[in-house]
Amino acid sequence: QNKAQLVIPQMDNEPSADQFTDELIEKLPGFIDQGSATLVLFSSYWQMEKVAEALRKKTKLTIHVQGEESRQQIIEIHKSNCDKDKQSIVFGTQSFSEGLDLPGKYLNNLIITKLPFSVPTSPVEEAQAEYVTAKGGNPFMSLSVPDTSKKLIQATGRLLRNESDEGTITLLDRRVISKRYGKQILDSLPPYKRIIQY
Repeated sequence: QNKAQLVIPQMDNEPSADQFTDELIEKLPGFIDQGSATLVLFSSYWQMEKVAEALRKKTKLTIHVQGEESRQQIIEIHKSNCDKDKQSIVFGTQSFSEGLDLPGKYLNNLIITKLPFSVPTSPVEEAQAEYVTAKGGNPFMSLSVPDTSKKLIQATGRLLRNESDEGTITLLDRRVISKRYGKQILDSLPPYKRIIQY
């Protein structure tokens, strides 16, 4: 509670809206300035690349984007920048929300653009969803929401790797407060200090 705060800022658009990408382009520089070592997690490659391209044109920010260099190179450059007390910004997708170890000064500003919902594409997932439906259940609430909660816990876990880590987690997806399932997702997270802006 004393080490990390979870900020849910005022956003005009939900992630499903076409204007959401433009709003990210407009507002991300302000959120990036909250810390010296920033990781921005995206749900789609397309959105990540579009936002990175726009921010490079309109700001002086140096952004290291997943896919442009190897993961190892990005992490090495990022850590080197942090060691020199230079602002460092990494853009990544879901794979950067797991198994990425950036302790201490290497990450103090985590920005999650949207909830990591996955589309059930494998036959196993589809079969599970059909089974839940056949039993009169809601596959979204009993499968998708817990799965998303687990991924969000992993993503927020990038920030606090040990007892001395601290920083800010900014979640730009207001569905956690506007949708019925949002409370279940928020309540699954560690007890970060929550700041919800209206």
